[in-house]
Amino acid sequence: MNTPRYVALFLCFATFFFAQPLPAQQAPGIVVLHEAGMPAADSPEFPQQQLAQAIPGTRFASADQLSSLLAESGTRLLVLPYGSAFPEQAWPGIHGFLERGGNLLVLGGRPFTRAAYRDSSGWHLRDYNVRFIRQLSIDQFQVTPGSNGLEFQNNPDVVLSLPRFSWQRAFSPIIRLSAVDLYNRGGSAGSIDARLDPLVWGVKDNRKMAAPAMEIDHLQNSFDGSRWIFLSAELDQAFASSADATKLIRALAERAQHGSQEFTARPTLPLYLPGEPVEVEVLWHGAEKPSGTLAVRITEFPEAQPSHSEVETTNLTVPQIIVLPGTKEKGFHVIQADLLEGNSVRAIYRSGFWIRDNDFLRSGPRLAVNHDFFELDGHPLAVIGTTYMSSEVQRLFFDHPNAYVWDRDMAQIQAAGLNMLRTGWWTGWDKFCDENGQPYERTLRTLEAYLMTARKHGLPVQFNFFAFLPEVLGGVNPYLDPHALRKQQTLVSTVVGRFHDVPFLAWDLINEPSISQHLWQTRPNGDSVELAAWNRWLLKRYPDRAALAAAWNVPPASIAGSISLPQEIEFAPRGMYVGHNSLRVYDYFLFAQETFVDWVRAMREKIRATGSQQLVTVGQDEGGVKDRLSPAFYGLAIDFTTNHSWWGNDSLLWDSLTAKQPGEAMLIQETGLQREINLDESA
Repeated sequence: MNTPRYVALFLCFATFFFAQPLPAQQAPGIVVLHEAGMPAADSPEFPQQQLAQAIPGTRFASADQLSSLLAESGTRLLVLPYGSAFPEQAWPGIHGFLERGGNLLVLGGRPFTRAAYRDSSGWHLRDYNVRFIRQLSIDQFQVTPGSNGLEFQNNPDVVLSLPRFSWQRAFSPIIRLSAVDLYNRGGSAGSIDARLDPLVWGVKDNRKMAAPAMEIDHLQNSFDGSRWIFLSAELDQAFASSADATKLIRALAERAQHGSQEFTARPTLPLYLPGEPVEVEVLWHGAEKPSGTLAVRITEFPEAQPSHSEVETTNLTVPQIIVLPGTKEKGFHVIQADLLEGNSVRAIYRSGFWIRDNDFLRSGPRLAVNHDFFELDGHPLAVIGTTYMSSEVQRLFFDHPNAYVWDRDMAQIQAAGLNMLRTGWWTGWDKFCDENGQPYERTLRTLEAYLMTARKHGLPVQFNFFAFLPEVLGGVNPYLDPHALRKQQTLVSTVVGRFHDVPFLAWDLINEPSISQHLWQTRPNGDSVELAAWNRWLLKRYPDRAALAAAWNVPPASIAGSISLPQEIEFAPRGMYVGHNSLRVYDYFLFAQETFVDWVRAMREKIRATGSQQLVTVGQDEGGVKDRLSPAFYGLAIDFTTNHSWWGNDSLLWDSLTAKQPGEAMLIQETGLQREINLDESA
């Protein structure tokens, strides 16, 4: 679910930095590769004369000289003008330069996917592969359309205005923006270590079809302070030597050499009550020190009445809380923050917040389901939806909520013809509730703001509470420990109680559940609570130990006293060949299924006790029709079943058919292209 971010932003008026010719005294910090005879790939080579004109006084380096120049402390920017091609021999030096925070500008192509090498007959290109680019946390590239028939559009939230250019095709990276997991568990969110911003788009019918130029700012944990700008497109041969190309290179090089920057200004809550003061938290960090004092200009206005704005300007101190007067006007409000350096705008950030409007939230369409289909206000609904948290911070959208980003993204989702959202918590439950499972008011308001935004765009929402394994919240076993169950139920029932009458909302209890800490397989958790429950279950199923011994075909003496949980060897297909009877595994599977059914029923009862008649489901992956927790057991305890059909690519039809239970609708809740790396490191 981590995807590259190509975000839609509303146009605004601002004072932009327009790139000026680079002063010659700055150019020694810029190194441009120039190697006679080295071929370009996926885009034409830029002539040396043009590069010298675009970046006056720059140092040109051959492949043999490149590593030593990059090792110099004064080198700030590397420019590679050969599209996808780069000198293989210089890779260690290039990678080390980037690791130290050096900046990068790649002109054309898919960066670092065509290694160039030299032998006695000259320069040659190796076949396309992702061996090197994956060391930069980029998995592969997706080809996107050329500029023919597309509208050229600059990103209004980046302080840069690029001249119009054309391209044959563009390349969007599949990139990882986190290097460190925040929690030691499967599915954990990662820290926000890098940010990707498109610089321009190719747009058709208000849909962003290509991003031929983009910027990646590295903030922490790897490549700290480094800014990479990719002109990631196959450019026209004529354009590469044109005056417009010179202007483009100059603008990109000027921006790249400044290094990474992070600037945010978010309300501390995404939803306020009428009259409550609005607190805006401002954060800034830049790799390049400012030349003078920085200031922040905050403009706040109701979306429906932008002329009714309040403006406040103050010198920047980091971190900083700016308090805005409370407003009584219900609805959505926009905040625009401008980072000022003198009279120029250095960065722009937009956020927003809602003023509570209960009538609006609860007047949305009613989501229901029959035996086969979903319904919206009594009419059949052919669901075509998406899982969505935030294009800005992904799964950390409750940690860093931005209602402006949600509004922008949901507008794009709705315009694309999608008609349902799935969202929720995949990580970080300790941040949503206290030690007793009671959700914080900030948690509830964040969900309310998200639902308000979905209501604005007519999008029903499925909200997911847990992922892979219910959070134990200080307990021992996620399904059997009474302390864990009480806290889980407190969390769920309190959230549902606040929103029990929102008509377009459904509840997803858990995403892709496993029965124990051994995720995505049915194995014992191995704790004392589970062991006691296992023995109680066996006693109920086999009151007579002799009957149990007969069922397992073991001597009665071998199962005297407390009966152990099955060991890993008993799950092995050939465990019996090394002296292990595996028949108890069958009973453990039944025990696991019934344990999960009991958990689902208890959660559903807590939901219904709030007065909620909203739909309840479980987000099941295709393992549920194999050897995992299965809708064949828990299906009767929920309102519709689901399937996630994008791992078992060879059995999509079978997985989907068997996930549907008689008399219940079934939703393909997740599906998509499962990207893989080939044996030869191509993709």
